[in-house]
Amino acid sequence: MCRLVDKAAKHMNAATKKMRVFETKDNYLDLVTETDREIERLLIEGLKAHFPNYIYIGEEGTSGTSSGRKLTDQPTWIIDPIDGTTNFIHGFPYTCISVGFWLNKKPELAICHNPLLEMKFTARRNCGAYLNESPIRVSGQTKLERALIMNELNSANFEPKLMAIQMGNAQKMLQKAHTLQTTGSAAMDLCLVAMGAADGYYEFYPHSWDTAAGVLLVREAGGVVMDPAGGEFDLMGRRVLAAATPQLGCQMVELLGDMQIYHPRDDEPSK
Repeated sequence: MCRLVDKAAKHMNAATKKMRVFETKDNYLDLVTETDREIERLLIEGLKAHFPNYIYIGEEGTSGTSSGRKLTDQPTWIIDPIDGTTNFIHGFPYTCISVGFWLNKKPELAICHNPLLEMKFTARRNCGAYLNESPIRVSGQTKLERALIMNELNSANFEPKLMAIQMGNAQKMLQKAHTLQTTGSAAMDLCLVAMGAADGYYEFYPHSWDTAAGVLLVREAGGVVMDPAGGEFDLMGRRVLAAATPQLGCQMVELLGDMQIYHPRDDEPSK
């Protein structure tokens, strides 16, 4: 897994030196490049050579349909070839290759590799989280008013009713937290919480491939991951809240209150 991701990272670095041609998917803000497809193909074909009977879920669907896939107890690789594609196209360095391995509906292995910033995050369940092979820990922050919170303002939430909720939550968080920041990459936001550079993160709309690796990194670094309404985290539910401590997570849940957004799940077939 590490060797394949390292190979993919070299491919991604080489691609940054070229003109990055892109296409749109669902809308003009939902982008994909040929590099996305090439990296996903490289990773899935490489893993299938060793694990031909495992389940594969990839953002670009080079292994089959990406949406409508059920998370089962079967061994499952979940891959985002470039999380933060818009950043990648613009040369903004908050972008990474994200690979998570789940078994019995639990995360077992995680890699998030940002070759542009030379940051490689790894985790194995019950074995800790690492950045470039050095152990990392969450910040330990317990107070929202002292916390740096990450959030992504998704284009999927630009419909007027959802926009009011999205912006209302951002305004409340700005008024209460120390600061509110965004990188454009869900995986990188989770990595920042895991390494203690951010204290919390919440988002309505991320896909399973955006969070499959990052949630294990946060947990193995000592943090918590849950649903923004306070329940258990559901990988296919497209909702996530991560925090350095349970106390901070509860304060974030309380602030969000009933200002919640629910999108179709990842295990529901796309229309």
